[in-house]
Amino acid sequence: MAAPHRELKRAAVPNAMGHVVLAFAERTLRPLELARLREQLWRTETYLYVTPGPLLIDRALEGFPSEVRGLGARCPFFRYDARGGGGYWPDRNEIWLAAGVETYEGLRQVRLSACHELFHFVCWNHPRYRAEEDRGFARLRKVVADSSAVVKNYPRYRGWLTASFLRQGDHANVVEYFADIPTNFRDTSELPPLIAAHFAPLIDGSPFADDFDREVAADDYDLARFQRSLAPI
Repeated sequence: MAAPHRELKRAAVPNAMGHVVLAFAERTLRPLELARLREQLWRTETYLYVTPGPLLIDRALEGFPSEVRGLGARCPFFRYDARGGGGYWPDRNEIWLAAGVETYEGLRQVRLSACHELFHFVCWNHPRYRAEEDRGFARLRKVVADSSAVVKNYPRYRGWLTASFLRQGDHANVVEYFADIPTNFRDTSELPPLIAAHFAPLIDGSPFADDFDREVAADDYDLARFQRSLAPI
């Protein structure tokens, strides 16, 4: 299959200078001023700084277990000419992320965007999580449903569900949920225990639950049912 985009490459020196300018602007400008600067820059489709793929992988996965970082380092990660967007292409097993994310969304956001896409790659390439995905995330859907009664006791997770994730419509699906949890929750104590245990090997290197690989009986995946199971009781 042909590549979804054409890779954008930047010369190292002007790219590094652009990073200095962008970091200074983010640090010193007020939000409205920064928004105006971005609109001015986009008139000429300027990218101040574009993090090279391998470096962005390293920054995005900083603090995660060595197994996760090692797996992520294998990911072909490309930047392309666009203000925003991108994704993981499982048929090519690679990530393409727009070159404008740093300039137009921020240096912090590019790490979060990369982290999210990298966990799609990790799920696809980690044998135990890939087996779970091949089963339709049956175990994950079960621990989510079994956790609904205690979601209210985890305010940050509950707030993220109601104010962010569940507002995404069809995008609030089990595949995106899988990538969003380690991206947004680096501390498993902020998650309901069953959900924390499911993701802990990825987040903090804890061992897998003894029954992780056990077959779980589950209904066919249904988006509306999954979203209802996420909603706090």
